Order: sequence, then structure tokens, then C-alpha cells
Amino acid sequence: MSKFFKNMNIIIIGFGSIGQRHYKNLCRLGYDNLSVYDIDQKKIDKMKCNIVKELNLKTLKQFDVAFICSPTYLHIKTSILCAQAGCHLFIEKPLSHSMSEIETLQKICQKKKLINMIGCNLRFHPCLKFVKKYLGNNKLGKIYSINHEFGYYLPRWRPHQDYRKNYSSKKKQGGGIILDDIHEFDLLFWFNEFNMVKESKFIFGKNSNLEIETEDICIASFKFNNKVLGLVRCDYLQKDHSRNLKIIGENGNIEWDFKEDIVWLINDRQKKNVFEIKNFDPNDGFIDELKYFFSCLSKGEETFNNIKRAKYILQYCTKRK
Repeated sequence: MSKFFKNMNIIIIGFGSIGQRHYKNLCRLGYDNLSVYDIDQKKIDKMKCNIVKELNLKTLKQFDVAFICSPTYLHIKTSILCAQAGCHLFIEKPLSHSMSEIETLQKICQKKKLINMIGCNLRFHPCLKFVKKYLGNNKLGKIYSINHEFGYYLPRWRPHQDYRKNYSSKKKQGGGIILDDIHEFDLLFWFNEFNMVKESKFIFGKNSNLEIETEDICIASFKFNNKVLGLVRCDYLQKDHSRNLKIIGENGNIEWDFKEDIVWLINDRQKKNVFEIKNFDPNDGFIDELKYFFSCLSKGEETFNNIKRAKYILQYCTKRK
């Protein structure tokens, strides 16, 4: 990558856990011109980086790239301001908590030819990348269904923070397990090549005694035009962290569980280990995600998870019919 791209001025907006992760990873990759903005000054007082105290067009015009790591409900408002200033955009998932003003943002990016990407780091997990390629090579034959599950007890997500004060528990801030688990919805659509949805149904609610305003469990089903059936089950409730995948196909099942990081092919003849990764560091997925984004930026190419793609998935996760 050219020296110019390493010397780009980058601003990280929102310095919670994901903003801090991106900051450390960008430093690790050699990006030195980093600045940070957070409405909570205490989060960045101890940082040695450049601190931006106010967001406006004049301030933002000095930057080439903006990382939007603020709470979900602020994503679009902040992204529009950054796009108006001419910043390329890396927006943390989910794109937003509603469909409002997404089209406005999209039009600004198109007019100014801004590269944009919504961060879904699980697409960069080696096992899931393998599954994507395996399906693309038609090794499983005709696909009948794709099933995802995620569950983890919300109070354990961020051990050093009161879950009741986090955006996840606040309806107006875009909380709730459906948007918090946009990963599984993204993977479902990605594995099925973003086929058009024929029918969808979301069943969700708050079933626990968690002190939150949002849904804590959801089962979402999809029927795609290519007849593939998709299912996402997600919750804030499971005491044992769960994330797994099962794809049922003509030549057997593909199964993966994040705890063992083995991709299994299972049919009536065998249970075969077709891919395995040992001692995987989840941060490597975030690193690869950044490398991909900046590679697209250097080539002037659209990313594979731009606003248009993310908007398509979000419309179902916000309508919830």
C-alpha cells in the first residue's frame, strides 16, 4: 500500500470498546495520523493521540477517513456529517437502528464517490470464509436451509459496565438482540448470495427479568426466492456463550461451532473435518477487516458490505414482521 494511504488522516468517532480496538489495530498496521472524538471526554483524557473536541464540517474536512463507532442510533447522523466533509466511511455494525436518512447518506457517498463499509468482522473468520468458498464451489449441492444461532447473557457482555446503562438495553438507542446480533443476519444473507426474500417472519419479545427496554430473544425465519429457508435464533439469555451454524444441503450438512473452530461435513457416510483453525485470535478478523477496507480504498473499489448491502438486511431487522 502506498505511503499516501498510510499517511491518511483518520478520525475515530466513539471511543468505546470497538473504537479502542480499531485505534489499537490501526496503530499496529502503521497508521499514525489518528484522531479521536467521544462525547465522554473521560474515555480519551489519558490517550496520547490527537483529540477532537467538536464535530463539524470545518473540523472534519481535515480528515480522509472516518470510523463511526458511536452508539447505533447516532450512526447515520454522524456518517452524513462526515460524508458531507468528504470522508470515506467505515461504519460499525449495525448500519443504523432505523431506515431513516440512509438513502440520504447513500446519495452523498455516490455523489462524492466515497468508499464505505459496514464492519461485520465475522465475514473474515477463517472458518466462515471457508464455508463461503465451499458453498460457492457447489460442493454441498443444492442448499435447502441455512441456520444460525447466537446467545450470550447480556450482563456478561461488558463485565466492567452496568448493562442497564448500555445502549443494548435502550430502545431509542437502537438496542435489542436483533440489531446487536446483526452478524447472524448478515452471514445468512451473505451465504445465500443476497438472494431476494420472498417471505420473512420475526417472533421476539422480552422473556427474562433483565432490566432492559428491548427484546431479549428472537427467532427469525426467511424464505428466499431460490427456495432456501433461513433461520436466525438469538438471545441475551444463554449463560453459556453460543454461536453456531448448520447448513443443510443435497450432499450433507455443513456445521460449525465457534468453540472448536472446525467445519464439519456430515452425511450418511461420514463426519469429516473439512477445515480447522487452531488458536484463532478473534482480533485477527478485525485486522483483516481493516486491511480489506484500506485495500478497497487504495484501488477505489466498492467494498462487499457497503451501505446498499447493509440497508437491504436492515430493512427486515427493523420492520420485524
